[in-house]
Amino acid sequence: MFALSSKQKEIVGLPLAPICVTACAGSGKTRTAVHRLCEVRRRLEDRHGIIALLSFSNVAVDTFRKDYFALAGVRTRGSAGVEIDTMDAFITGNILRPHAHRTMGAPRTPYLVQGREPFLRHYTVWDGEKRHGIAQLNARFVNGAFDFAASFGKGSRHIPVGEAEKQIAKFGKTGGYTHSLGRYWTLKTLADQPFLLRALARRYPHILIDEAQDIGTEHQAILELLKQHGVQISLIGDVNQGIYEFSGANGNFLSGYGLTPGVERRGLTRNFRSVPAIVTVANRLSGRDDCADRKKPELVSGAYFTTYKSTKKDDLLAKFDKLLAQGGVTADHAAILCRGSDFVAEWRGKAEAQGEGTVRAFAKACLERDKHADYHNAFRHVCAGVIALLADEHSALASLVSVISAPPEIRRAKRLIWSFMRDATAGLPACTLSAKSAWHPALVSRVKALLARLDSECGLKTGDNIGQRLAKRKLTADPLSLETSAPKGVERCRISTVHQVKGESIPAVMYVAKRKNVRDLLDGTASEEGRIGYVALTRACDLFVLAIPEVDLATFEAELLDKGLMRLTDIEECAVSDVAVTPAEK
Repeated sequence: MFALSSKQKEIVGLPLAPICVTACAGSGKTRTAVHRLCEVRRRLEDRHGIIALLSFSNVAVDTFRKDYFALAGVRTRGSAGVEIDTMDAFITGNILRPHAHRTMGAPRTPYLVQGREPFLRHYTVWDGEKRHGIAQLNARFVNGAFDFAASFGKGSRHIPVGEAEKQIAKFGKTGGYTHSLGRYWTLKTLADQPFLLRALARRYPHILIDEAQDIGTEHQAILELLKQHGVQISLIGDVNQGIYEFSGANGNFLSGYGLTPGVERRGLTRNFRSVPAIVTVANRLSGRDDCADRKKPELVSGAYFTTYKSTKKDDLLAKFDKLLAQGGVTADHAAILCRGSDFVAEWRGKAEAQGEGTVRAFAKACLERDKHADYHNAFRHVCAGVIALLADEHSALASLVSVISAPPEIRRAKRLIWSFMRDATAGLPACTLSAKSAWHPALVSRVKALLARLDSECGLKTGDNIGQRLAKRKLTADPLSLETSAPKGVERCRISTVHQVKGESIPAVMYVAKRKNVRDLLDGTASEEGRIGYVALTRACDLFVLAIPEVDLATFEAELLDKGLMRLTDIEECAVSDVAVTPAEK
């Protein structure tokens, strides 16, 4: 944590002016950002406001806080004039919640809706043919103006600007907003209340943003407004790891920021995470010329490819287990990655939850708790189900359950819901029960008891038509836990999507790809799909395996070898061969 390379020291010691750092995977971006934050705070000697370090995930923020507190020798969240948070939390805490109600015309503090609240049925948008719920509406800031589309499943429909803004204004008067509409109202508030930009510039003279390739167009517009009012914005990131283009984050802001007059441009080209063989493959995919700081380990390491049949997942897992043993990596330090959540579910042997609407939310919670021991997601699904059963007047509850400093009655409600979720005997029924004949009757009885306690102890009133909302539609006689066959031993490995492990370092990774995923990976990082494969590769420290469908081996083998991946069948030969020398750091 505390050691810096010469390049990192150079960046940390730059003058107090905007900087742009483009960095390769595994180059120590977190370490550099934390040291830079500490150095800026030290030079300002606790004067001139608060220095902010922002990122785009709670995992990254937790890491930053831990490392900064260790480095600076402080323990509290707001110590020494520093604020570390996500970008969305920053704009929510400084603009949206305290000030947007005036622009929205709302009589209350704005609150985030999850999309399942019953009162949302009164707020829809018309695309010219059909209506869509307001929670489906996405606002994108393009070329200085907003564009709107309603998303449903894998499709979307354009919404005329006049219709969208009319319905957003109507919904805004309730104080509610979605994630997308929160950014819409933030920009509207800054335009409507320009004094806020002056106040923010005084409060936050320096803002450093990590993972800057994930800055979307709305975030960019907000940052540019702050920059115009004197805030010094510094960015650090890797355009080759930009995998959120679907949300407007195309990496263009990061790639062009270093060319802005007055911005100091630097680069980090040494990979401290991965062994040389993996860095070689990464370079050939991205067109970069980075170097590996690590030496080739004595145990088996490197980047390999192998094949699999969808009907014989056990065989693929056996290959991976053997490789882990040869590389000295235990299964709990390895990960199996897939492109999409549907493929993850297939590998986990996870069946689709039964039920419909609110009942389906409770069914999902049951499976997460009993089959995957994921209490966080189980609690989230139970909260969604309970909130959907409350009266419309409690529509803001969804945003309060995640707030630490919530009112006492909300904290009490959270404890009651948590206890309900954990207790399979008197709370959320076990998923081994027959869904229709045993699980559903128990669920209805126990949920009604929970709602009665929430009413009497927390003042949360129950909505109408509870029986209708808890109907047993789309439940079967089978237990909720009925699932597809998962590969033997797969529960010992973490199974996840690529997006969920972004930013992590994992000793061994197997990326199980479909034909299109392989093609995208080999085509390089020019497309978002290619960058997803690149992120999967560069998570690996010692071992990377690309698993491709057996029927596609002849199609891709030559290209895979050309990119530097080796056949897994050649493992014994690879274990004693030399790895190609990578260039020295510039």
